[in-house]
Amino acid sequence: MSALASVAVVVAQSVRWIWYGAQVAAALMGLWALVDCLTRDSQHFLAADKRTKGFWIGVNAVGLAVVIVMGAASMLGLLGVVANAVYLADVRPALSFYKPVRVRSQVRRPGEGRGGRGSSGPGWRR
Repeated sequence: MSALASVAVVVAQSVRWIWYGAQVAAALMGLWALVDCLTRDSQHFLAADKRTKGFWIGVNAVGLAVVIVMGAASMLGLLGVVANAVYLADVRPALSFYKPVRVRSQVRRPGEGRGGRGSSGPGWRR
C-alpha cells in the first residue's frame, strides 16, 4: 500500500469518527432539550410568552427522533438539530428568569465567618 493510500484511509476514518461524534453530540443535545423541557413548569412558558409546554415537548421530541433516525448530517437531521438548538438558545434562558428563588435558612451577620458564634468581627459587639 502506498503512502498516499495510507493517508487517504486515515483521513476517511477520521472524517467518519468526526461525523459519528457530531451525531452523538446532536442526540445528546436533543435529549438535554427534551429533559429540560419536561422538568419546567407549564406556567413559565406562558409567562415568558414562548408558546406552550406541550408545543416545545413535541418540537424537542420530534427533533430528537429525527436526529436519531436520520442522522445529524441529513437535511431533516439538521432541522432536528436546529429545533433543539432554538429551544436551548432562546426558550430555556427566557424560562430561567422564572425559576424559584433560593432563600437562606440562616441569617449571617458581617464578621461572623465560618467560625460561627465564637468569632466576633469588627463592628459587632456582644
